[in-house]
Amino acid sequence: MREERRDVVALAALTAAALASRLLFRIDHDEDIDALRFALGVERFDVAALRPHAPYYPVFIAAAKGLALLGAAPRAALALVSAAAGAATVAFTALLARAVAGRRAAVFAGVLALASPFLWLSSEKLLSDMAGAAVTTAALWLCARARGLRRAPEAALAAPPEIAAREARAARSRTCALVLLGVGLGVRLSYFPFALACLAVIARSEGGRLAWLARGRDLATGALAWLVPLVLIATPRDLVATTWVQGLGHFTRWGGTAITVSSPADRLHGVLWGIWANGLGGAWPDAPAARWLGAPILIALLAAAALRVAPLRRAARAARDQPELWASALAYFVWALLGQNIAYKPRHWLPLVPPLLVALAAGAAALSPATSAPRGRALRSAAPAALVAALAAQWLADAIALAREHQAPSPAAAIVGFLRDAGAEQRPVLTRDLDRMIQEGAPGRRPMRVRSDAELVRAVEQAGPGGALITSEALSPAARDALAGRGYAISIRFARPRSRYVDALWSDLALLEALPGGSVVARALPRSPRSALSR
Repeated sequence: MREERRDVVALAALTAAALASRLLFRIDHDEDIDALRFALGVERFDVAALRPHAPYYPVFIAAAKGLALLGAAPRAALALVSAAAGAATVAFTALLARAVAGRRAAVFAGVLALASPFLWLSSEKLLSDMAGAAVTTAALWLCARARGLRRAPEAALAAPPEIAAREARAARSRTCALVLLGVGLGVRLSYFPFALACLAVIARSEGGRLAWLARGRDLATGALAWLVPLVLIATPRDLVATTWVQGLGHFTRWGGTAITVSSPADRLHGVLWGIWANGLGGAWPDAPAARWLGAPILIALLAAAALRVAPLRRAARAARDQPELWASALAYFVWALLGQNIAYKPRHWLPLVPPLLVALAAGAAALSPATSAPRGRALRSAAPAALVAALAAQWLADAIALAREHQAPSPAAAIVGFLRDAGAEQRPVLTRDLDRMIQEGAPGRRPMRVRSDAELVRAVEQAGPGGALITSEALSPAARDALAGRGYAISIRFARPRSRYVDALWSDLALLEALPGGSVVARALPRSPRSALSR
């Protein structure tokens, strides 16, 4: 009992430290169009007006609206929800590690989750990703807890009534997990592979058609809790029409899926850079130099985690012990690889980071016995803790640096601020993705959305002798060459780039100026990746 009390106090302290650190560096500006639409949705939820965009994230918006009713501004409410979700994710990562690999692994996982640059930075974003990751991590812990109730050594020696009680508690944990995952679909629908994989594993393990019906009912109960209010609030016609247009666009035009970004090299790069350099804070040529100090430790812990399940027999046993964890992680990996914008947005790997941290912690815990007797064994027992502490220290320094940089306006937000403060000007602002941000943040300007190179060139020519302003994500090399051939000079009017580990897609976004009667100023033009706003 005393040990359990200490664990509760330690978990509470860990959660409080995580919450305080996330709130310390919170932001109050729209980094991109998605963040703007979330803020607009908190002000006034409107499906047809994309406040926010499909699939509308009703549970996430409702949580922020609840805080707004208590007096928080829309963006402050979003920041509070993300920070609280980030703290909850840290706590549930530790709990998941304890259920999977014991108390020692729980300590390691909690420390790593608290210091993780990716988890920390994601908790600062005014987006739904962190809240979705909190839900999936909590559900995986409930599933692992249910498995632990059945596998515990004392369960084999228990009397029949105690066995029945344990089975009932395990069943309740699985029910709570599926209901929570159903609710989580209203937080972030793109994390659905976790829900489907857990449903399939649980129903299959319980056996029979009735199990599938019962567990499907659990998942549906959580989903209906937000779906019914959504249908009642939104006009059904608007809901269907807007969802169809947004879904079709995501998969066929701008979503960054394997259809719109089909290069295997780009997608493989997105896997490596997204999981290693972002999710795990690993070393990369353009990453902070200090990461090269932590890279050997990270590799060692990954190797320990891999060796823990390397033999086929042990791997099969691990899959049998925690099938929900393995199946859902694999299902989501495949979905993200094919259906998400991993080429340019590593945040889509976020829900896999807590399981990866659990794997690191389990590998570290397996390097030495949890108890020590002789001096040699004591040293071997302390070595994993030292490795985890060293990696956490490097991560912590990296996370603080990134969080501080993140407090400055994003390149997109800085451009909007420049347009707002630069005074009235009649020249159009040609853009592919920033029109809504400019309309809301710089109402005196004339943003014009261009959907093709030909449309952009035509709009510049129609702007007259004063030329036009262009956001760099709208200016492709082909359009730049076409304008050069027509005698236009292009230069940077405003730019405030920042690390792509803070802004993965638009880190070098700039506001350009196209004037007739010159040549292209090539040196100054940023090379923004193609427009790919994934939902």
